[in-house]
Amino acid sequence: MAVKPPLVPHAKPLIGHILDIWQDPLKFFSSAAQVAPLSRIKIGWKDACLISNHELLYQILVPEAKKYDKGIQYERARAMLGNGVLLAEGDLHLRQRRLMQPMFNKPSVNDYIDAMHTYSTAMVESWADRDVVELYPEFYRLATRVVIDTLFSTKMSESDVELVRAKMPIVISGIEKRGALPPRLFDTIPTPENRAFYSAISDLRSLGDRLVDARLRMKREREDRADLMDVLTETDDEVARRDNDRAQILNEFLTFLTAGSETTPSAIAWSCYLLGRHPEIQEEVRAEVAGFDPGANTVAAIQQLPLLQAVVKEALRLYPPVWALGRRTLQTATLGGYELPPGTQVFYSVYSIQRDENVYDEPNEFRPRRWIGDDKKYPRTAFLPFGAGVRNCIGEHFAWIEISIAIVNILKRYELSLQPGQQVPPAAMGALVPGNLPMRLKRLVAQ
Repeated sequence: MAVKPPLVPHAKPLIGHILDIWQDPLKFFSSAAQVAPLSRIKIGWKDACLISNHELLYQILVPEAKKYDKGIQYERARAMLGNGVLLAEGDLHLRQRRLMQPMFNKPSVNDYIDAMHTYSTAMVESWADRDVVELYPEFYRLATRVVIDTLFSTKMSESDVELVRAKMPIVISGIEKRGALPPRLFDTIPTPENRAFYSAISDLRSLGDRLVDARLRMKREREDRADLMDVLTETDDEVARRDNDRAQILNEFLTFLTAGSETTPSAIAWSCYLLGRHPEIQEEVRAEVAGFDPGANTVAAIQQLPLLQAVVKEALRLYPPVWALGRRTLQTATLGGYELPPGTQVFYSVYSIQRDENVYDEPNEFRPRRWIGDDKKYPRTAFLPFGAGVRNCIGEHFAWIEISIAIVNILKRYELSLQPGQQVPPAAMGALVPGNLPMRLKRLVAQ
């Protein structure tokens, strides 16, 4: 009999560790990380593996990536995203990625800066008469508008933005929960939560249908920059053009709506929270960005704000929006000295790996200056809020600049602080989001 990785304690008959994962996934994965670099968990009655070590993670994401596919979490997302670039495999993924990549390189992101600046400026100016603002919903609206305007040349109505804000968390949370269950078990139970999940998917896909149809009908001035819809429909690659039929365009639209509206708001919110907890660092960042006009600058200039970039990195390290993911073996694979048969689910906790005391000094502390200077001292897969390897997030540059511009515009107008005794626990839903995050605003004298 093959030797198996050590089992995480307290697995219960029939349900395994499911209840512990549902009740407090961050606590569970952090505790499991202490068992072994590669441990075994029970998803129902089935074995799965949990990686808590960046070296093992590097192995499955980079040199041996072809031995794994994306696993059960991604399968559960297919009802929402179809074969969009996030879920596509093989030749389809390579063609879509190659086709879209130029839209996310630094020169193209320069074209999006004006919209990012305009939307975030409007957001912060709308706070002028408020002493306290619940920040996370504000950032959700911002990110939703930015991603659809910049990539699809579509301005969303207030009601459409609110629909996304109401329905998307239901879908993402539902996908995460289904990733911790034996296949199809949860789907067969007609619970109110199940009905809400499928209803939310239906509402969001209907919204996407309507907006994609409107964009396809829209006559655009040819001197305008090309958007993602142009790239998908006007390519010279006959096979890629055939791939991108009406259904695939909807899948890509929903993929970028999902990715853009869920992860970026979390990163901005946690950055603001940490700056509110550390007013001395907030003042240093404010001094760094004084006189800096993000709307008049380029990606390269924005990236030359070292303390701001370090604050965002540290927020992403402590509170990675994508806090847990997984893969599945396609063939027999050897990992950590153990042989894993085909079909083995292999989960990894980004949250735990990015707080590894063997890599980071004081791993649970906010220390942004750890990133100033030689930030390459940290292994690539010990810091992976945007993934690693061939499936690294295509929108990484886009997200970094959107986050940076929003924070610059906030700090140039307001001093942020927490309310006395305020606690903001992370909620591990689809993204790692703050619970209620009301922050006190003090309007600064015009600079």
